[in-house]
Order: sequence, then structure tokens, then C-alpha cells
Amino acid sequence: MDEDGAELLPVLVTSRLRLRCWRSQDASALSTNLTSTVTRWLSSWPDPTSIDLAAERIAEARAGVSQGWHVSYAIERLSDGVVIGGFGGGAQDQRERVEIGYHLAEAAQGRGYMTEAAIAGLAAMWSLLPAQVIEAQVHPDNTASRTILTRLGMRFVEERPVYSTAREAWEPGCWYEIERPT
Repeated sequence: MDEDGAELLPVLVTSRLRLRCWRSQDASALSTNLTSTVTRWLSSWPDPTSIDLAAERIAEARAGVSQGWHVSYAIERLSDGVVIGGFGGGAQDQRERVEIGYHLAEAAQGRGYMTEAAIAGLAAMWSLLPAQVIEAQVHPDNTASRTILTRLGMRFVEERPVYSTAREAWEPGCWYEIERPT
């Protein structure tokens, strides 16, 4: 197996970041990055996120990538090779409309990394998946994430509740979408 996971996904390099397929050895970094400040915005990641759960999710993501219905990138900072976040999405049972999700370690926030990674990741998704629409859901109070989606060219569609498997509760969600470029 290629160390970057290039056998599963193309490696993307921006001016400051490398996006590569998640590897099993990234489980510790993923667990460490998912602090309570980060997971409060994520409907499917519990706080705390154990290394075992992170490893399980990485294995599931890699399986989806190898089956062709999912894209899942670890985001590495080029300056030091540290994994600072993730970007990906897909839908096993619905390929016309797929949802993206992303996260960024607390210490890496506020520097434009997520916008940089999301621009590259979204372009890759269009080339790798047959989706006609890509959507994303954010908590109404997550201003930074809403700004990222707007910068990606996504438009606000509606506010509707989202079930948080991490907290086993319904939470408010703002839905954004973008259609495949022609």
C-alpha cells in the first residue's frame, strides 16, 4: 500500500496542505484532534472520541473509498506533516446527492486551512463521484463553517433538524448545497 493512500485516492497538494486518504496509523491523531470544542459542531463524532472508534471510522471510510462511493481525506500541514483535520463525503445508497463533512483541530483553526482544504477536496469530489448535488449541514451557530460553505459557492437551502448520533438528540441544522458545475 502506498504510504499516502494514493492507491485509493489521488493525493492533493495545496500551498500549505496535503490531502491524502486516511491511514490506520492516523487513528491517534484523529482522536486527539476531536476535542470537545471540535465535536460540539459534529453530529456523528462523540466526545471523547477514542482511538479505537477513530480506527474503526478510518477503516469504514477506506472501505467506502475502495468501493467507489466515498471520498475521505486526512488533512496534513506541509510544514510539519501533522494531521490537522479531515474532509470527505459520499453516500452509499444515494449517489446523485452526497453530503460532505469536515473538521479541523482546535489549534489549526482561524488560519484559513479548512477553506484551502475544502476547495481542493470539493474539486476532487466532483471528479471522483457521480453526484449531481453536494450538500452540507452545519449548526446555525457555527459561523466559521457557514462562511466556508459560502466560500465554496454553496447556497443556503433550509434549516431543518438533524439527528445527532453522538448525542442521541435532534439538533438544529442549516443545509447548504451546490450543483455539479457544467
